[in-house]
Amino acid sequence: MKKHLTINSLLLGSLLLLPLLTSCDFNDYKTRIQEENDYNNPTGNKAVCLRAGKIYQDMYPYTIKYMPGYHKDMHYRDPIYINNKLNERLALYAKVGLFTEELVGHDGDKPLYRYNLTDEGRKYLDKTWWGGTNFCFGRIVVDKIDGVDNQLQGMRMVYFYYHMENVPNWIKNKDIYSLYPGYGGLEAAVLGDRPAPGTHYYSIQYDDSLKLTVGASGHYVL
Repeated sequence: MKKHLTINSLLLGSLLLLPLLTSCDFNDYKTRIQEENDYNNPTGNKAVCLRAGKIYQDMYPYTIKYMPGYHKDMHYRDPIYINNKLNERLALYAKVGLFTEELVGHDGDKPLYRYNLTDEGRKYLDKTWWGGTNFCFGRIVVDKIDGVDNQLQGMRMVYFYYHMENVPNWIKNKDIYSLYPGYGGLEAAVLGDRPAPGTHYYSIQYDDSLKLTVGASGHYVL
């Protein structure tokens, strides 16, 4: 079964604060989209948050466990699949310095490791603990508009290309960004060797103004 990822937007709350901008105010979509991304990511360090796992603050230091029956084609919501993925991610994030890793025993012939956040890991930690431990980084910089699509009734989609600033070295490790294959453009965005694709979705209001419903900045990738 093909693996799936769920991407949850953080924009819902902040969009309530974002004024409606009319088309005549922003004929230049590049300018508008850049302002929207910066509005929803004012620190320039939270364009995307990658979930390490469902580990909350009071669960550290965290010791892994094993659940029998794992196979790679399991449903992505199966508890066994989720636990195996967590163990894999903790080990890889430890290799790039975001966790400490300590051998504390064995479960049969399988090693048990205890993990804790390093100072480096805490630099990128999302302090809200939404969904567990998430590492955030980046600012989206719009390079050019690629097209505008009005095919959906009441909806406008604007396609663009961008690069990302404030990208830490740890996410450039293929083993790390490959953990999130369903998040389109992540490899291009973090490596910067080619433009990354993005889309902003707008609902068309009664006065023909546009209201952003989904944007590029502010996503949790699970």
